[in-house]
Amino acid sequence: MKVIREVIPVVALLSAMLSLSSNGMLAGTPPRPANQGSVYGWGVTVLPRADPGIRFTSIAAGGYHNLALKADGRVEGWGLNDSGQSTVPAGLSNVTAIAAGGYHNLALKNDSSVMVWGHFDPVMQKPMPPDLSNVTAVAAGFYHSLALKADGTVVAWGDYQAGQSAVPTGVSNVVAIAAGTEHSLALKAEGTVLSWGLYGQSTVPAGLSDVVAIAAGGSHNLALKADGTVVAWGSDFYGESTVPVGLSNLVAVAAGGSHSLALQADGTVVAWGNNEDGRSTVPGSLGNVVAIAAGDAHSLALKADGTTVAWGNNISAQSMMPTDLRRVVAITAGLYHSLALRADGSVLGWGYSQYGQLALQASLTDVVALAAGGVHSLALKADGMVVAWGSNFYGENMVPRSLSNVVAIAAGNCHNLAVKDDGTVVAWGNNRDEFGTVVGQSTVPPGLSNVVAVAAGFYHSLALKADGTVVAWGDNRDGQSTVPPVLTNTVSIAAGERHSLGLKSDRTVVAWGGNRFGQSTVPSGLSNVVAIFAGPWHSLALKADGTVAGWGSLGSGVPANVSEIMAITAGGNNSLALRLTEPALSIRKSGLDAAVIQWPSLARDWLLQENSRVGTTNWSDVAARQSDDGTSISITITPLLGDRIFRLSKP
Repeated sequence: MKVIREVIPVVALLSAMLSLSSNGMLAGTPPRPANQGSVYGWGVTVLPRADPGIRFTSIAAGGYHNLALKADGRVEGWGLNDSGQSTVPAGLSNVTAIAAGGYHNLALKNDSSVMVWGHFDPVMQKPMPPDLSNVTAVAAGFYHSLALKADGTVVAWGDYQAGQSAVPTGVSNVVAIAAGTEHSLALKAEGTVLSWGLYGQSTVPAGLSDVVAIAAGGSHNLALKADGTVVAWGSDFYGESTVPVGLSNLVAVAAGGSHSLALQADGTVVAWGNNEDGRSTVPGSLGNVVAIAAGDAHSLALKADGTTVAWGNNISAQSMMPTDLRRVVAITAGLYHSLALRADGSVLGWGYSQYGQLALQASLTDVVALAAGGVHSLALKADGMVVAWGSNFYGENMVPRSLSNVVAIAAGNCHNLAVKDDGTVVAWGNNRDEFGTVVGQSTVPPGLSNVVAVAAGFYHSLALKADGTVVAWGDNRDGQSTVPPVLTNTVSIAAGERHSLGLKSDRTVVAWGGNRFGQSTVPSGLSNVVAIFAGPWHSLALKADGTVAGWGSLGSGVPANVSEIMAITAGGNNSLALRLTEPALSIRKSGLDAAVIQWPSLARDWLLQENSRVGTTNWSDVAARQSDDGTSISITITPLLGDRIFRLSKP
């Protein structure tokens, strides 16, 4: 890795230090540097901002995403983002109410206008009326929307196949609305309920009256009565319409895909119906709740202090509000889960965990590198040992007993790679493609040596050698294992499902292999790249100025405000970036025969490493000097012999 031959910005050095996934892993035990940051996510899964200062006033749960309204009229979104439903439109403000549908959202502004974003099918859905105004409330079904106007009438648009957008003629005097998967409800001022759409859940129980609130779920409904009791009707396959006996003193109700929630006057929550993924298992310590919301398979509660609590299905992080994603030094993303390494060597995880890929053991400490595979995870510890957890379909969770002295790791869909300190590679896990044909991604080529980095795709593997050449093996149906002759002087590698990336010393990117989504079509003019990552179907490049370029499928559309980035990673259809939040290490060339390394004084107790050998200021070729203002320490190493990699690590 040629990192000291020229001026290298902080992001370049840190990218070299923090390539902690199945992409771009460098030789040498990765450090836990002084530089720390916060995590930013985009793509199919948007991560909620880890800001303990945020307080919300209202919440909404969609299919697999959430919205929360802040006191200042702005909106936060997190969870599934395949249709942009978790990406709040730039500049959206002055919002007074929110609604989350299956894959779209509504926001009511203080001028009575409505903002819509997320999924829209112009063939199967009617658009929002352009002249819609004087709106007082909004509701979102899976693919349709409702708006209540100040005159008590209702406007509907979106999917109309089951009649859910066909408001009955003469509907008036409405005070509340609710939208289910394929049906709609309206509460009239006199306390009665109207319904339309798919038959069954639209059949209101005879004699239902004195209703003060309504909720529409997947195929069932709830009506809260003035006496604090609830009436349910519609589908009862999972018991979602079987109200617990004696349930009373209620102040709010919410209906999910096949489960129900009720908020009691004392601030506690009761749930019933489908309990898959724990969506109906209310956290035992939950109290002081002021609002509730139910998604398709998860639940959300807003507490009196303005914080949120979520539980249930978490495939897209919709049920995960990480309490502290700061002081993070490295990130990695699998197909549907993400991991973060903190400065103290501990690990945080979020996302999908059906196969235990987020089952972090209490004993998992002193971690220096992470790699997230399809539905499994790897951790490299400071002692050179590897820990694996999650799926074990093909033995990917079974680390070879003799494996030790590891300096780099990579996780593919169902196989893993490890680089040892002697430059050899060990592989284990799946050795076949999706059809059961042996393609050899876990069969290391005989004689492979002098390896400094590895990358693992779905069914192929890459190795970067010390001389800057790349070796590939495994599946080659799309040419992903045929290294282009133009790829020389390589400093980093990355592997997607069926495509590969290489970063050259001139900071340009070479891509080859599958290109169905444009993941192998490098943007014209892309230069000054310092790190690369590959998701299954998209590619990312981190530039020296701290910005990110993306291309390919979902997850490649980098938000405009992503900057000051020091590390990136690509998941299944999402991307994560580690944003610098503390003073950074910098490196520059001094003359022809020396290098000067500077870092803030807060890191003065860290050691300087060359490759895997640790040295201190007692080195004969090292001179240390603290800056006059005491804010930094400079280390000068002379002479500069060949290619050398320097980094900081805790003693």
